[in-house]
Amino acid sequence: MATSDLDDVTGFVLREFKYKESSKIVEVFTEKFGRISIIAKGVLKKNAKNLSLTARFMKVNLSLYKSGKDFYGIKEGRLLETYKKSNKSFDIILYKSAMCDLLLRTIDETQIQTVYTLLDNSFHAFEKARGNYINIFLAFLIKYISFSGLKPNFSTCGICGKIIGRRDGYFSIEEASMICDDDMAKVGDKLYLNHNQIRYFMKLLYTKSEDLSSINPPEDYEKVARLIIDYCLKRLELRNFSSMDWVYNKLSERN
Repeated sequence: MATSDLDDVTGFVLREFKYKESSKIVEVFTEKFGRISIIAKGVLKKNAKNLSLTARFMKVNLSLYKSGKDFYGIKEGRLLETYKKSNKSFDIILYKSAMCDLLLRTIDETQIQTVYTLLDNSFHAFEKARGNYINIFLAFLIKYISFSGLKPNFSTCGICGKIIGRRDGYFSIEEASMICDDDMAKVGDKLYLNHNQIRYFMKLLYTKSEDLSSINPPEDYEKVARLIIDYCLKRLELRNFSSMDWVYNKLSERN
């Protein structure tokens, strides 16, 4: 975390909430410095010039001054992206909320640039997509956790290391891996995935963000989606939180 005034800071507004009568506290995930907390003084006053810079999901460029030990204030700034199209979609707002809330709980300071690029590409993909928004969200989750060193293993058994040659099989969240037939009895949380489900999972992991909306999810994609959410929360040692629960419940409604 930087400790002095900052110029030319580019980032995404992850969270904003009211502070006192006319101000906001804003959490921004920046390209250079990771997460920065900002007190945006007076932005809720009539005709305040910086209000648009404090809206959630906006991509902004800011000049900041140090304001106390843990916060910055805004000297000036400009909007880089407003995402007018995607920020009108209820589903995309739902997905962005869960993504931002996940980052607020788990930001890894050693992976700032990589995660920033992933978030940037994902928000851009939401804006350009005409459908299949769930792909972009799920790919963000599985790529983010893979960057954290928790990439799931689909090639070998997590118990004995045996190569998994079949195109379907059982996956264990606890082992973060596929499980071979010989070791099936040793695992309690195994979940069966058919060929199409595994193929969908791998496409999400390896497809570029801008191409994800062209992937047609299998009819039973909700099973994979719930697995990815459960896997991320378990491996990151997170409790459920409301925005991720909303996504999870929406998947259940569609099933």
